[in-house]
Amino acid sequence: MLTLNRKTEYALVSLCYLEQQRQAGEPLVSAQKIAEAFNLPLPLLMNILKQLRRAGFVSSTRGATGGYALDRDANQIVLLEVLEVMEGPMQLTPCTVDPQKLADAGIEPEHGEDGCGLLGYCPVHQAISRLHNRIENFLRDVSLADLVHSSVDVPVNAVGRMLKIQQEQLVS
Repeated sequence: MLTLNRKTEYALVSLCYLEQQRQAGEPLVSAQKIAEAFNLPLPLLMNILKQLRRAGFVSSTRGATGGYALDRDANQIVLLEVLEVMEGPMQLTPCTVDPQKLADAGIEPEHGEDGCGLLGYCPVHQAISRLHNRIENFLRDVSLADLVHSSVDVPVNAVGRMLKIQQEQLVS
């Protein structure tokens, strides 16, 4: 089904945490602090933060007092943007994605330009396309601020323990 990959999940957790820390008066947060707060592997988190920086979601400051900060207002960062930066263009099926989005992301279409051999007579293409558009519009309407404000007030260490359990289950 529709599943966020681990990198995307960590990216969203990191962005939400940066916004929460900004609201708490701490504008710069080290990658180490984020990793410790959520029990995330630091090398993976560093790569994710680098991706987020390149995409213009965060900025970084070097040095002992440096760290990461949101580069845009949390209301201006939408879920669809983050998902597409981390995972590429959203597509329920190959025929529902905009070919230009694939080209911009450097992704070759799976089954040629038309997405599959059924495009001319597919009985579900229109319905799947409408569903794709609804999901995409929903993701475009959800901002980082929405995620932060809707999150349950769970102690950070509890979230970290939960993520560690999930990681251990993946490994075993």
